[in-house]
Amino acid sequence: MHSALREVTYLGRWRREFATLLAIGAILGWLGPYGTYSCLAVTDRFAYWILRSVLVGLVCLGAFHLVAATVPVASWPPAKRVLVGVLIASIPGALIGFAIATHLGHPPASPAQVASLYGRVMIVTVVVGIPLHLLRMPTLGGYADLPLRTKTAAATALPVGSAFLHRLPAKLGTDLLYIKAEDHDLRVHTNLGNDLLLLRMSDAVAELNPMTGRQVHRSYWVARRAVTSVERDGYRTRLVLATGEQIPVSRTYLPALRKAGWL
Repeated sequence: MHSALREVTYLGRWRREFATLLAIGAILGWLGPYGTYSCLAVTDRFAYWILRSVLVGLVCLGAFHLVAATVPVASWPPAKRVLVGVLIASIPGALIGFAIATHLGHPPASPAQVASLYGRVMIVTVVVGIPLHLLRMPTLGGYADLPLRTKTAAATALPVGSAFLHRLPAKLGTDLLYIKAEDHDLRVHTNLGNDLLLLRMSDAVAELNPMTGRQVHRSYWVARRAVTSVERDGYRTRLVLATGEQIPVSRTYLPALRKAGWL
């Protein structure tokens, strides 16, 4: 059932994203920016912008996945991550723009024309990429879907930066110990037990208050109060929890943990 729910969730998300790309392409086809309003017939103009929107959107999604999978970037604020994703996506997006311009018989012939075309590609990438990023923000699939009374009560009961706690089943409570990534899911451990959540680690870290815990490995987030000691074995570092579990610490996260006073 959990696997089926995950597939349904992914399918629903991809449908929303594809519909969004079609809508953006239709709007751009109606506006006809960059001279396409006058140089292309109506059907050609709509086909051109819808195709370009879908292609750029796919590139943006790939860039967002790349950014989310990059360990040092995963803990960045969402605005910073989407900016990096758009910058990455603009490179293959420019290749798409050059290919389309060449196909239409208007290839850039000078450095100034190349720079101008790249600037237009960057704008299109932003127009397409930001709505896709907003659709993928965890609040749109979780906290924002709660009834207003539930959201208000939960926001009052929990401290700022604890949006992740709204996702936990009631049987687990809110006393987090650690989180472990398992494929596309997260295994959440509290003092009452553990359960799976359909969520990415980067999204969980973005919702958690950094004062209560830290990501210590690409697959682990640990609550500060759960750590009782630190063990070192050569170049390896492990956090020992009050429950006896030993959590590996990646060297990528060692500087941040030292700065925060964990080590």
